Amino acid sequence: MEEERIYMELLRKALGFSQVKLTLPALSGVLQLAAQQGTLALIAEELLSYYADEVDEKARMLLKQHCAANFMQQQLMRSAMDRSVTALREAGIQPVMMKGFTLARLYAKPYLREWGDVDLFVGKEAYHQGAAALRKAFPEAALFEAEEDHYKHYNITLERTAVEMHRVSASFPHPRDARIYDALEHDAMVTNVYHYQSGEEDWYEPEWRFDVLFVFFHSWEHFVESRTAVLRQFCDLALLLSNGKPDEVSYADLETYLKTNLRKLHLLEVWKLYAYIMVHYLGLPESRCPLYTDACREKAEALFNAVLHRPMKRTKAHTTAPKNILLRKLYTFRLRWQAAREVARFEPVYARHLVMTTIAQSWERFKRGENTRKWE
Repeated sequence: MEEERIYMELLRKALGFSQVKLTLPALSGVLQLAAQQGTLALIAEELLSYYADEVDEKARMLLKQHCAANFMQQQLMRSAMDRSVTALREAGIQPVMMKGFTLARLYAKPYLREWGDVDLFVGKEAYHQGAAALRKAFPEAALFEAEEDHYKHYNITLERTAVEMHRVSASFPHPRDARIYDALEHDAMVTNVYHYQSGEEDWYEPEWRFDVLFVFFHSWEHFVESRTAVLRQFCDLALLLSNGKPDEVSYADLETYLKTNLRKLHLLEVWKLYAYIMVHYLGLPESRCPLYTDACREKAEALFNAVLHRPMKRTKAHTTAPKNILLRKLYTFRLRWQAAREVARFEPVYARHLVMTTIAQSWERFKRGENTRKWE
């Protein structure tokens, strides 16, 4: 479709991966796509900067309003982040920034990245202490209700902004996968955490190679769990590969790191799909995209079309799952089986692993009489 082609050309140019000058058609479909894919601010800034004469006055006003709203949201999020970080540091906890601001700084203007929430990582050992510190600083913060509710992160709302204090950055159903990822996470977010400082910006964020792996898996997890992966997440990853590299880390180091660890986590072939999409659709140079290959073209294009034309997201299991332990296991398996059938269109190896690990995990918990995950 012409609107999709124009949208992708604008997106490449907004990311700095193309210099093509376009002749614009009617923009309603293009802007609708941009909004659906979480890239409206990027497209709006591109249109206002280089195509203002081709956009009518009403549309220009709406685009300016969206950019201004994004900027104001960023300020609210910065305030919420600062208040949360201060409370945790006063309790002797050094949080690590995830996603959000660490990725927004890679864009030409930080507010061009669409905003969601503030994500802070404190790890397993400091998790309950961190929750107590946030409750003390902000008495309205919720108590722990159940292990399942706060297994991954503890949530509060400040400045009308959701703040998630993470115990783990990602969770895996298979214990072996979890151990591999936990070791990588500890090395990158505790032992070798990266201190970013530029002007007024001063925070800790994950080591670059792990951050690439994490941002990739976070997007893939969105696709597998609820089909809510959007091109903004691909843009984040492309800019992290292009603009986020510290001087002391080479792309050869990154390629070795990814090849080794993605294979262990059964994600290597999925990465190749993402790499193809970033190179062929977003315009990321091949030299900055480790493990790129065009051998997966057919599957990668199918994944791209699934992301671009995604259906309504599914209801997540934890909101409607039965209380009965056996019915809960059957319910969870049904949802996982549905996800695996969808994923198998793009990557059958990961789909098979998803089914097998779900069966193994559910069986082990059933034998122990457990209905939820336990704190390590």
